[in-house]
Amino acid sequence: MPDPVRSRKSVPWLWVTALVVLAGLSVFAAVRFQTWHRQAEDRRLLTLTNPWNPVSETGYTYRSTDTGEGVQADRSCADALRRMLQDCRAAGCKPQVTAGYRSVDDQLVLYDEAVQQRVDTGRSPEEAETAVSAIIAQPGRSEHELGLAFDIVDTDFPLTDDRQAETPTGRWLSQNAWKYGFIQRYPKGADEITGYSWHPWHYRYVGEGPAGNIFSLGITLEEYLSLFYTEEAQVVYEKP
Repeated sequence: MPDPVRSRKSVPWLWVTALVVLAGLSVFAAVRFQTWHRQAEDRRLLTLTNPWNPVSETGYTYRSTDTGEGVQADRSCADALRRMLQDCRAAGCKPQVTAGYRSVDDQLVLYDEAVQQRVDTGRSPEEAETAVSAIIAQPGRSEHELGLAFDIVDTDFPLTDDRQAETPTGRWLSQNAWKYGFIQRYPKGADEITGYSWHPWHYRYVGEGPAGNIFSLGITLEEYLSLFYTEEAQVVYEKP
């Protein structure tokens, strides 16, 4: 027959043990959730869109916020953009953000206007579209629709052409943007990989870790994803 005194004393210890186990499981679950959430956000920042990967097929959801620079952006990169521009100005440069988030409708207007300008100079509609598609993304395939891409020029030379690379702002960004999680998205000589010509003014946020790797390796986002995220990203960057 069990000792009633010992039985009564063992019950509290069972509860204590159960509570300790439950607390441990709760901490484990919280850590796992935070890890999962962080990994999901990391993958989100690497969302790939280009001529062969439309935004609609990425599952990406834009989360709007104001940057204080006259443009909207995704919440994940607004603070990094502000810090980068602040430090760029502290270095004596004059950066100006001329484009941030664009809706698909805004991208359509921009694209159509550029095509029409070339048609007005005598090119056929097909020739005009081919020329424009090398420098301006078709609606539904623009990084600006993610809110993670920005066109940044020098105030003293506010033109989006190759000469932007030689401005004080262009030189500073090309060497320092990675420290803030940004990459020069369309580098020189990578047209066949990215789908676009050299854009020394176009910077894309991918997070500090990936940006540092992409910069040090001297590769594009497409190549980085192919090397490290092929299964998750299902990367396609070649014309069919």
